[in-house]
Amino acid sequence: MTRTEILNCYQFYRDADPVFRRELENASVAVKLPPGTGYFREGGQCRQVALIGRGGVRVFKKGETGREITLYYFYPGDTCILSASCMLGGNTYPASAVVEEETEAAVLDAGFFRNAVSTREDVRRFVFDALSRRLTDVLALLEEISFGRMDRRLAEFLSKRFAESGGEGGVLTMTHEQIAAELGTAREVVSRLLKELERSGAVGLSRGRITLRDKSKLAF
Repeated sequence: MTRTEILNCYQFYRDADPVFRRELENASVAVKLPPGTGYFREGGQCRQVALIGRGGVRVFKKGETGREITLYYFYPGDTCILSASCMLGGNTYPASAVVEEETEAAVLDAGFFRNAVSTREDVRRFVFDALSRRLTDVLALLEEISFGRMDRRLAEFLSKRFAESGGEGGVLTMTHEQIAAELGTAREVVSRLLKELERSGAVGLSRGRITLRDKSKLAF
C-alpha cells in the first residue's frame, strides 16, 4: 500500500483540508512489517506512531514467570493508544507489542503527531476515541480474569474462534501456549482443560491444531 492508501483508512485524513493532508503525507513513511516483528518493548521510549493500513498488532503484558496476557489488538483505521499516551506523556511503554500478521503502516514522527494532537480537534478526537475503546477492552479483560471461570472462558474463546473460522467442522491452528497468552493463564491449565474438552467430544486435538467436533458441548 502507498502512504496515501494507508492514511485514507483514517477519517481525520479523509476529512482534512488539503494543506494538512499534504503535511501528513510528507511526514509519514510507509513500512511493511512481517509477522513476529517486535512493534515495541516494555520499558522502551516512544519515538514514532504507526497508522495501520493492513494487518494487525497484538499488545500484551509479560510477567516475571514468562506468562503473557493479551491486552488488546489494533487493526487498520486504528493506532496503539499506549504509543500515543506514552508519546504525549513522555513515559516508557508499560507493555509490549508484536506484529501478528503482515502489516503495512504509515509511520509518523512522535513530534509531528504530538503537535497535531495539540493543534487539531479531529486528531484529538481520534486519540480520545481510541483511548475510550481500549479502556473498555481492558476493563472487560480485568472482569474476565477476576470473576470468570477458566473453563467457561476457554469454551467461549473457542466458540468465538470456530465461528470466525467457518462454524461447524472448523479448525483452529493455534498452540496451547498461544491460547494461554490470550486468556492470561498458564499453558498447563489450557492443556488440561483442552484434554477435558477432547474427552467430552467437544474438540479433537493434534499438534498445533484444534478441530471442532460438537459445538453444543462448548456451551455452558
